[in-house]
Amino acid sequence: MNTFLSALAGKAAEKWLALLVLPGVVYLAGVAAAAVLGHAQALDLAELRAAIDRLAADPGASNAAAVLLVAAGVLAAATLAGLCARASAVVVEHLWTGRGDRWPARLLVRRRVHRWRQAEAACEAAGTRAELARAIERRDAIALVRPRRPTWIGDRLHAADQRVYDAYGLDLGAAWPRLWLTVPDAVRAEVLSAREAYGAAFGLAGWAALYLLLGVWWWPALAAAAVVAATAWIRGRSATAVFADLVEATVDLHAVTLAQELGLTGERPALTWEVGDAITTTLRKDPPPEPPRDPPGTA
Repeated sequence: MNTFLSALAGKAAEKWLALLVLPGVVYLAGVAAAAVLGHAQALDLAELRAAIDRLAADPGASNAAAVLLVAAGVLAAATLAGLCARASAVVVEHLWTGRGDRWPARLLVRRRVHRWRQAEAACEAAGTRAELARAIERRDAIALVRPRRPTWIGDRLHAADQRVYDAYGLDLGAAWPRLWLTVPDAVRAEVLSAREAYGAAFGLAGWAALYLLLGVWWWPALAAAAVVAATAWIRGRSATAVFADLVEATVDLHAVTLAQELGLTGERPALTWEVGDAITTTLRKDPPPEPPRDPPGTA
């Protein structure tokens, strides 16, 4: 048990160092440069070196206790900056995955729907298999299903839920906690790794927000904010696609096991729409709607 706790503490320290302290120290360096240089001397490296020399020449710089105190303060400030970045990441995640019910998000949803419908019309008008393949690729680049969110990331997450329901009649929100308990450890590890990469992208976007704020006092920080934000968006799209694909794959491969665990199928079940709808009705603990929903394509 002691070995396990030591390993756990080591991993926690590594994450604290990688996610909060190191990015926080870099940010504090930017804050220090902003305080010394400001807008007027934003790129004056000579002034920055002179400020560092003055600090090194200070009598307190040779005092071990003072150095330790400053180091502790830097670590605390870096951790605080990291926590602020994580808080900002929550706001960014809400903006990137929000439903788009209010203005101006509704305008973005309408624009995405218009583009998707045009791409869908191009699919229907395709005359050859090659043309159809290209048209489908362009449509799916916008969204895999009819857009409902103002951003690609939000729509990709929504598409996973919608595609699972359309295929199996399965309410993913109700089924997922139970399904998670039935999948093998290897599957959990893959999904958790994808979820961690997804969260890391939003964490990067949180740092972009802090650099944007720093740009009020030091304009080079605005360039840093733009680079970090673009990187976060690219990583976010990639991580979201992998995470959503893994969620769908988990349902495809293991939802039958959930049906077996719930006693809804026989010896060799197949995950049909009826079985998925039965799982949904069981897990939501509410009566089926009246009239019951028909499977897709039966109208």
